Amino acid sequence: MNIKFGHMTDIHLPIRVKPRLRDLANKRVLGYLSWSRRRADLHKQEASDALAADLAAQSCQAAVISGDLVNIALPEEFEDARRWLDDRFEATPTVFAPGNHDTYVRTDWRRTLGLLSPYMVGVRAAQGAECEPAGFDGFPYLRQFAGAEDIAFIIANSAPTTAPGLACGRLGDDQIARIRQMLNDTRGRFQVLVLHHPVNEGVEPARKALGDRKKLRQMIAETGVDLVLHGHAHAPVFGAVETPAGLAPVIGGGSASHPYGRGKYRPARYNLFSLSKLEGGRWRLELAIRELDPDKNTVVTIESRSYERYATE
Repeated sequence: MNIKFGHMTDIHLPIRVKPRLRDLANKRVLGYLSWSRRRADLHKQEASDALAADLAAQSCQAAVISGDLVNIALPEEFEDARRWLDDRFEATPTVFAPGNHDTYVRTDWRRTLGLLSPYMVGVRAAQGAECEPAGFDGFPYLRQFAGAEDIAFIIANSAPTTAPGLACGRLGDDQIARIRQMLNDTRGRFQVLVLHHPVNEGVEPARKALGDRKKLRQMIAETGVDLVLHGHAHAPVFGAVETPAGLAPVIGGGSASHPYGRGKYRPARYNLFSLSKLEGGRWRLELAIRELDPDKNTVVTIESRSYERYATE
C-alpha cells in the first residue's frame, strides 16, 4: 500500500478588483494597504499555479490546503478562489482549513467562505454522513478519501476573526474536545490533523500565535496523532508533538506563492507525502519538499525526509 497526498498553504491569491470604499470601512483597510504596498510583490499567482500543476501531476489520492487562500475576505476574492480551486484541483480530491485571512472580518458565510464548501466536505458528528459545513462553526470535520481509507484527515478551524493588528488563532475547548473524539474514533488509521496556526512554541509572536496551543498539545499527548500540518508562518517549520506512541512530526508549509526567497522565506513550495503501511503495525511517511526554481520556472525536490510511526489501537 502506498498513498500519496500533497499539502499547500498560504496561497494569497491576488485581489483583482479594487474594493469599494464601503468595503474598507473596517479592518480591511489595513489589509488592503498591506496588500497594495507589500504583499502584492511577495505573492504571485504564477508561483501557486506552477505548484498546483506539479501537484496535479503526482497522481495524489488527496490534497490539503491549510488556509490563507485569500487576503481580506472580500466576496469577489472567494469567487476567484473557488474558480482557482475548481480549475487546479479538478482531478485531485482536496480539503481546506481556513486561515486568518480567510476569516479576516465578519462576513456573510454564503457570499464568502461558504463558496468553498465543496472543499470542506466531511463528517461532523459521531456516526454522521459526510456533508458540507453550514457555517463558520462547522469544524472540525473528518475526511477520508477513496484509495486512501487508511488515512484520517481531521480539519480544524484555528482562525476566528480578530481585532485590527492581530492574526492570532484559537480553537476553543469545544473544538479541541471534538478533535479528541475524532482521534479516538479513528484509532488504527494514520491520523493527520490540519489547521492554519502553528502548534509549537516560538514559531510566531503572541499577536500571531495559537492562543490555546498548550491545551491542544496536552490533548494530543493523551490521545495521539501521527502528523500535524499547518501554515501561517510563510516559512517552512519542522517540529514535533508528544504522543503516547512517541514524538509525532509537525510540519508547517512555506507559502505556496512566493516567487523568490527573501531572508527566512523560501521560493514557493509544497509538501508531497507518500505513506506506506509496514509489517508490525508500523507506518513509513516519506516527505519530498517540492519547490519552485524561479530561474527555470520548474518545480523540483529540494529536500527529502522520512518518518516512522507505530499505529495506535
